[in-house]
Amino acid sequence: MPYNDPDPKDPTMLVGVEIPAEQDADLEMAYAFAEEFAAMGFSEKRLLSLFHQPFYSAAYRACKNLGEEKIKSVIREALHVWGGSRFVIQEKRDSLDTSRDSHGAAETGPRIGRNEAGYE
Repeated sequence: MPYNDPDPKDPTMLVGVEIPAEQDADLEMAYAFAEEFAAMGFSEKRLLSLFHQPFYSAAYRACKNLGEEKIKSVIREALHVWGGSRFVIQEKRDSLDTSRDSHGAAETGPRIGRNEAGYE
């Protein structure tokens, strides 16, 4: 079967459907998007632009249905709770660790944000 000509009887074909939701669903979706992206470090301006992008269909629909002022209120609330959070992953340096830099010298200091292979 050609790639661009899917068989409608194929049970593994991905099919999206719309389901009815309560009136508060748009508000809940707006909070979910605002909180998630605020926790990732988005600014108010960047968050608001996300709600205006059709690519994020649920956030875009929430903005259209609730209005920009309500979305700004949701964003400010999410930033108040999550906006100051910054997460840093720091691994404990193993006493037997003999990591070397590109010149062969032993590295000193904590290994921040590196996986087991030493990549950041």
